[in-house]
Amino acid sequence: MLTKVIIETFGDLKFIMWFETFVFTTAIFLLPSSKKISKILMTILLLYVFTELSTTIIKTDALGLADELRNRLTSLIYDITIILTFPLWLYILHLNLGLIKAFRYSLFIFIIFIVMDIIFFQKNDEFKSYIFCMGSLLYILLFFILSFQKLKNEEFVYLFSNEYRLISSPIFMFLGLSLIFAFVDVNLQKVKIYKNIDLYTITTNYINFISYSLLLWYIYIEYRNHKRVITEE
Repeated sequence: MLTKVIIETFGDLKFIMWFETFVFTTAIFLLPSSKKISKILMTILLLYVFTELSTTIIKTDALGLADELRNRLTSLIYDITIILTFPLWLYILHLNLGLIKAFRYSLFIFIIFIVMDIIFFQKNDEFKSYIFCMGSLLYILLFFILSFQKLKNEEFVYLFSNEYRLISSPIFMFLGLSLIFAFVDVNLQKVKIYKNIDLYTITTNYINFISYSLLLWYIYIEYRNHKRVITEE
């Protein structure tokens, strides 16, 4: 059965999952492990890879799981990943910009919303999609406020820096997935945008590809800068 599970798992993996794994592997080998921000980013990528791989395994027919159990386990894994990764993304914002108060307030709001969503808003839903939407809203709101502050202060150099590339990388993913998760009707995900390509496919594959490409770009520049520093020393 194990062999069958492995074959079905790798057969069901989409391109974006392979690319996500490639970015994570690249981060392990190229990012300077001594930096706190590198450790946080690798943790986020590890959670993403684990989530996609484990949910793909759960969905395989070889395990013989009932559909209801399969959906519950998949939703639970996604919920846990969302709850764990958004505070880490917010902390990356703090490490780059030093806004400890904004980080604490946003984290407090996020935690309160998690509790309210589980108890009130989506207590009967298996997948707590509103938690992702709230995390995205907090991150994007802080990101744009800080971006406008940099523009106002004419700090144009920072807007082209590698640090800014890092904090802007998840924006596409957050916006795209929030567009899907904000609607309760699952049928909206199946709306055809172009020929036979639906909204969900465009978001998970093409838009997420942009986010992971920016992360890959950040990883390479970070590696090159770190290597240059070592050479000069």
